[in-house]
Amino acid sequence: MSRLEDLLALPDVSEVTEEVHINEKLGTFTVKPLTEQQLQDYRVRCRKGKKDADIDGNKLNCLIIANHVVDPNLKDADFLSRAGCATAAEFINKKFKAGVTSKICNAILEASEIGDIAEEIEAAKN
Repeated sequence: MSRLEDLLALPDVSEVTEEVHINEKLGTFTVKPLTEQQLQDYRVRCRKGKKDADIDGNKLNCLIIANHVVDPNLKDADFLSRAGCATAAEFINKKFKAGVTSKICNAILEASEIGDIAEEIEAAKN
């Protein structure tokens, strides 16, 4: 097969998922990768100022987790209501320890073949 044929055979990013073991208490989550365009859109949405360097890291983490954790669906309205939260971001900030948030984000970035979230935030600042 030629390189072009190999490229044509790649699945759409939206169809790819990976299982990620978070910890003993939370078990395994199913995550989907993000595209470069999604990452850029999230960065724009997370700007605190006019400069790219002013990115709200917590907001970026929440956007990535809320939109790329497939199972459990953290945006499910019934689930959020039972958790006493209005949004997935509120749930994430209320229920997940910082290390869990980082682990989930990093798993999504790895599935996307991107480096560590801290590196991504730093890259966005430069």
